[in-house]
Amino acid sequence: MDKWFHNTWFIKGISLLIAIMLYLVVNMESGTNQPGGLPITHGTKYLGEVELNVLYDEENYVITDVSSETVEVNLRGPQAILTSLSLERPVRYELFVDVRDMEPGEYYVEVQHRNFPSDISVNIQPRNVRVIIQERQTISVPVQIELVNEGDIEAGYTIGTPTSSPSNVDITAARGIIDQIAYVRASVDVAGRNATFQETARIVVLDRNGNELNLNTDPPAVDVTVPITSPNKEVPLRIGRGGELPSGIAIDSITPEPATVTIYGPVPVINEISFIDLEEINLDSITEDTTLEVEVPIPNGVERVEPEVVTITIDVTQEETRVFSDFVIDVTGVPEDYTYSFLSPEEGTLNLNVMGSPTVLGRLERSDLQLYVNLEGLSAGEHEVPLQFSGPQNVWMNTERATVQVLISDTESQESMSFNDESEVEEDEQEVEDTS
Repeated sequence: MDKWFHNTWFIKGISLLIAIMLYLVVNMESGTNQPGGLPITHGTKYLGEVELNVLYDEENYVITDVSSETVEVNLRGPQAILTSLSLERPVRYELFVDVRDMEPGEYYVEVQHRNFPSDISVNIQPRNVRVIIQERQTISVPVQIELVNEGDIEAGYTIGTPTSSPSNVDITAARGIIDQIAYVRASVDVAGRNATFQETARIVVLDRNGNELNLNTDPPAVDVTVPITSPNKEVPLRIGRGGELPSGIAIDSITPEPATVTIYGPVPVINEISFIDLEEINLDSITEDTTLEVEVPIPNGVERVEPEVVTITIDVTQEETRVFSDFVIDVTGVPEDYTYSFLSPEEGTLNLNVMGSPTVLGRLERSDLQLYVNLEGLSAGEHEVPLQFSGPQNVWMNTERATVQVLISDTESQESMSFNDESEVEEDEQEVEDTS
C-alpha cells in the first residue's frame, strides 16, 4: 500500500475519481431538469435525542424545570446534504426555546431550530415544552463545622472552637429553592489528632430535615482550622535576684505580667512542675523604675509555654530602716543528744534592723521574719556560727553582728557533771553535820 502512495499515476487516478464524484454531487443538487444532470435522490435521517437549549435572562432568572431536556429530530431532504450533515464536525445546528423576554412563571414554548441547511425539512417532537422561570437570588450563609469522631482524639487533649476560611459561602438559586436552605456544613474527622491542624472540607447544603440539596456554593470548599490543645496547667513565675542595689535604693515591688503562665505537655511532666524560675535580675544596675521583657524558659519535657515572653515591672524608692528590738534568735539543726546555749549574746536576742521600702516595711510583722543559726554537723564545744535571715522579698537584714557564739554540750556529759556536782554537795553537807 505504501508503494501505491509513492506512485505518481496512482495519485493522479485517485484525484480524477474524487473530481468526478464532486461533479455528480453538484449536478444532483442542481435539479433534474438541467441538461446532462442526474436525478436528485431524497432521503430521511433520524438524529435521535438532541439536547434542548433554553435561552433565558441568566442574570436575573433561573430555569427550575423544563418538561423535556431533549427532543427527537427527523430530517428530510437531498441525500447528499443529509450525508454531509452527518459528517459535519463540529455540529453547528441547535434546538432551543427562547424565553429571554419572559418574566417568572410557567410557560409552554415552541421548540425552535437553527443552522440546518435550507433544503432540509426539520421535524421536532415534542413541538412544545413546558418551562418554569423563577427569580434568581443570592444569599450568604455561615458555615457550620461538624467534627467527626471527637471522642477518638488522643487522651488528655482537648478540642477548641474550629473556624473556617471563609466563614460564609454564597449560594445562588431560585427563590423557592433558597427558601428550603436550613444551613451549610463542612465536616472534618479528628480521630487520632493530637495537635492543631487545617484541612479543606467540602460544603454541603442541607434543608430543615437534614437532606442534602443539590446546590453549588461559592466557594465549593473551605479551609477548616481545628485547634487541639495538649494537657496544660497554670504555674506561677519566680523571679531570681542577683547583685546588690545601690546604696539608699529599695525595691517597692517586682511584678511580672502576667503573674502565671500556661505550660503544655504530657500529664506526668506538667504535674511535677509547681513554678518556673525566670532569669535572675541583676540588681546592681537598678537605680530607677524599670521595665524588662524576659523570655520564659521551657522546662524539660514541656512542649510549650504561653506566653513566651513576660513583662517585669520594677518599682524602686528610697530605702528606710525598721528596728525590731530583742529579736529572738532561732536555732536549727541541733545534733541529736546534744544541747546548746548562747555565749554571746547570752540572752540569745539582739536588735534586728530590716531595710526596705516604706511600703514593704509598714506591712511587716515579727512573725514574717526569722533570724536563726544552723548547728547541723557541729560537735560539742564552742562555735562561732553565722547569723542567717529569712523574710519577705524586697527586705534586707542589718544586725549589730554577723555571727554569734554558741556552746554545744553532750547530754550524757552534762548528766555526769550534774551527778558529780550533787555528790560533792552531799559530801559537804555531811562534813558540816560531823563537825557539829
